[in-house]
Amino acid sequence: MTPQAPFPAPELNRLTDRQTARIRLYCVPPSGTGSEFFLPWVATFSALFDLVAVDLPGRGTRTGEPSITDIGWAATGIAEAIAADLRHRPPADGFYAVFGHSFGALLAFEATHRLRSSSRTEPDLLALSAVPPPNRDGLDDHIAHNLGSGIAVITEIMGWEAPADDALARTVYTPFLADAVALLHHTRQEWPPLRARLSVFGGLDDPMVDPGTLHEWGACTTADARVHRFPGGHHYLRTQVAEVVGRLTDDLLAAYRSPASG
Repeated sequence: MTPQAPFPAPELNRLTDRQTARIRLYCVPPSGTGSEFFLPWVATFSALFDLVAVDLPGRGTRTGEPSITDIGWAATGIAEAIAADLRHRPPADGFYAVFGHSFGALLAFEATHRLRSSSRTEPDLLALSAVPPPNRDGLDDHIAHNLGSGIAVITEIMGWEAPADDALARTVYTPFLADAVALLHHTRQEWPPLRARLSVFGGLDDPMVDPGTLHEWGACTTADARVHRFPGGHHYLRTQVAEVVGRLTDDLLAAYRSPASG
């Protein structure tokens, strides 16, 4: 008998379905959210880009499913979903990239290494937002220090307004708490450097990630790494979609025109 999987698998949601796009971008949302987090991006990216977002169980359209509480399991599932998508529907020029914000950035980083080790592929560009480099204190430390401070602090960490009723609170906080458990149980691995280019984004006033350390992500690749800092805190991205997408577009096009050496 085949053992039952401990969690439902991550899924992909095609936000644009642009079959003639030259660049495919897989997007991993932050804690507690689903693919809907990236809907504001759709109108901002040109037709050159095809946007595909990750949907994790327990949030968004998958609210009724149990959340994943293991980062390794989630990252492996994301890598498998991306690898299957690349096989069944390869990008027009074979170029693809991965982006993640906050908890989603950690998942994107872990999934990228699993793509390389299991599927012998890695993105042409990996973009990471609001996440400390591996050699620094992680999001897990911030969670550990503040989780016992109550709902107000949790709401601040998530970057949302407090839910108006109990039913909505369960919908909002349950996946976040599952992600907190995953972070607190996570053991960081030492990965060899990637070949992919890196784009690193962060807020100048982020209490969870020191913006002065973002350049240290450069040690995680043999290619070049660009760092972009924006006004705001951990969730600077929500109020500066056009600015972030503009910088990301520049980096994607630069990588597309001049691929990193293998």
